[in-house]
Amino acid sequence: MAAGGGGGGRASSSSSSSSSSSSAAAAASSSSSSAGLEASLDRKLQAVTNTMESIQGLSSWCLENKRHHSTIVCHWMKWLRRSAFPHRLNLFYLANDVIQNCKRKNAIVFRDAFAEVLPEAASLVKDPSVSKSIERIFKIWEDRNVYPEETILALKEALSTTFKTQKQLKETLSKQQNKAWKKAPASTNPKAALKSKIVAEFRPQALIEELLSYKRSEEQMELKEKQTDPPSQKPWKTPGSSMRLSTRKSRWWPM
Repeated sequence: MAAGGGGGGRASSSSSSSSSSSSAAAAASSSSSSAGLEASLDRKLQAVTNTMESIQGLSSWCLENKRHHSTIVCHWMKWLRRSAFPHRLNLFYLANDVIQNCKRKNAIVFRDAFAEVLPEAASLVKDPSVSKSIERIFKIWEDRNVYPEETILALKEALSTTFKTQKQLKETLSKQQNKAWKKAPASTNPKAALKSKIVAEFRPQALIEELLSYKRSEEQMELKEKQTDPPSQKPWKTPGSSMRLSTRKSRWWPM
């Protein structure tokens, strides 16, 4: 009995080990398959063009792989952020084809998956070169009741508001640059700058103090000369004249 029990234990252990190995192999296979799908998806999204054949071909591939709808929409958004505006429009054409055909292909999950990222996506196609085409797509969705009215309004608002904000910012920056340009010649003129500096640094009180100091110095010198002059050098008056002549020069400042 003991031997039989031991054999049963070994069989059970072997079965458990085999099951674990199978699970690991399945997980590895699934991971490898997912990585291969993402790599293929990246290539397809990067290469899609605005031709009907390219758009419909990739749209059919996406619908056939509907079980990976989350991955597909996530990578679609990734390439929308990375791409230039013309390619962003191509990606929107792709999304439009998938969204409109997903119900017929029993892949309605794409409609909800795209609805989660479309508001951000709409804000990334604000450029005038593509925004009109995006508006037409939104109008088609509205006319065909692809999305509820409030969803369409939110998408239009995301598109128009972002564009208006960007336009206002550009206008403000342009005005600031024009003002700076108009002020530049005055500040770059060396003569005007020097004149402005002289006027700004001029202090009338300092000039007055220097003049008074000079006047006091002259008066002191005159007083010393008078004290040292001989009697013959004193001023004299001509008979019959009331004007006094002085041997010194007249002072230039007012008395």
